[in-house]
Amino acid sequence: MIKQIQDNKASSHSIAPVPINREHLFALDVDDDIWQDVGLDEHESEVIPGWLGNEKIREGIKAMLTAKRCAEEIARIK
Repeated sequence: MIKQIQDNKASSHSIAPVPINREHLFALDVDDDIWQDVGLDEHESEVIPGWLGNEKIREGIKAMLTAKRCAEEIARIK
């Protein structure tokens, strides 16, 4: 994303993510920058992908993954 912004290939409204300190990656706090969703809903002219902004699609994806896992488990048991 940062490279795309630097090369002017990203949307004009793009915001580069804050770098994450690798030493503290697995000790994240609820207030850390990684959880910020800045830029996801600020520009209504840009379309948010369904998997990100539509709860019905997100539920469908979860159901599909559950069904796939069940099919894998049935095949394994057989």
